[in-house]
Amino acid sequence: MIELRDVCKIYGAKNGDAATKALSHVNLAIPDGQLLAVMGPSGSGKSTLLHILGCMDRITTGEYYFNEIPVHKMDQKKRGMFRREQVSFIFQNFALMDHYSIYENIELPLVAMGKTQKERKKRVLNCAERLGIAGILERYPKQVSGGQQQRAAIARAIAGGNSLILADEPTGALDQKNGKDLMKLLQQLNKEGKTIVVVTHDPNVAAYCQRTVCIEDGQIS
Repeated sequence: MIELRDVCKIYGAKNGDAATKALSHVNLAIPDGQLLAVMGPSGSGKSTLLHILGCMDRITTGEYYFNEIPVHKMDQKKRGMFRREQVSFIFQNFALMDHYSIYENIELPLVAMGKTQKERKKRVLNCAERLGIAGILERYPKQVSGGQQQRAAIARAIAGGNSLILADEPTGALDQKNGKDLMKLLQQLNKEGKTIVVVTHDPNVAAYCQRTVCIEDGQIS
């Protein structure tokens, strides 16, 4: 499904700034339907790798293929379309909009995808019911627990039906029980066919995944 070939990502080197090589000659293949953990110390390039996979950042050199499509050749408009149609993100800080209800937060990507109001409502309610948060849809993020916020973030991620889920330290803001529940949810989504990449520094989180790769100083080790 995903293949990175000799990918490098360099920041800086402009206006007198020193160049920083965040990724160095990374080669990585992720088969369709895999639950993959990416581990490494802080500053190793884990999040940069995730941003490259999700088209939130561009590679400096190398090649990125998604189902044999050369993502590295896409212009900004096509990359935005690719991200909207193929990729969902789950972040450590949940990334919910404080001034939107839980319902509206889950609905946001569906609005961007151009779904009808009827279709949006159906998907939001189905996802909320599945994740056990149907009773808090009218509340706002600050009115619910961290575990409920993360479930809302997962509902938002799966509402669009995208095939690739990228999770950046998804258990970092959760207690042990909610962290375990989250990883079991990701395992279930994976069994249903989703390809999932989890960035983590926690070996207990990585243990839920089918495969683990380690990154250090921008290189797969």
